[in-house]
Amino acid sequence: MPSRRTFISVGAAAAAAGLSGFADPAATPAASAAGPAPKGPSAFALDQAKNIQATMPKAHLSGDLVKKIAGDIDGYAPVAAEYRKARLHNWDEPDFVFSAGPKAPKR
Repeated sequence: MPSRRTFISVGAAAAAAGLSGFADPAATPAASAAGPAPKGPSAFALDQAKNIQATMPKAHLSGDLVKKIAGDIDGYAPVAAEYRKARLHNWDEPDFVFSAGPKAPKR
């Protein structure tokens, strides 16, 4: 990857493609007919999705898919906000520590 920005765009596009309806449609609950009409995605999410479309021309993202990606970005914004609220304390340590080094000689 040439830059972090490209890496993040590719990662966001891959995540959005995975969450945007390529999953099993029978596993998702059906929308209720009495519910209010869904409003469009926010301007921020739409700008992010259009940025993905512009930076990844080989992906051939259509306008409908860009809107669906933007809706997914909006849908997971509350999850990200809750995740950012969690704070680690001094005693919170990782389960393991990985260190890369030379292999030990075989005996």
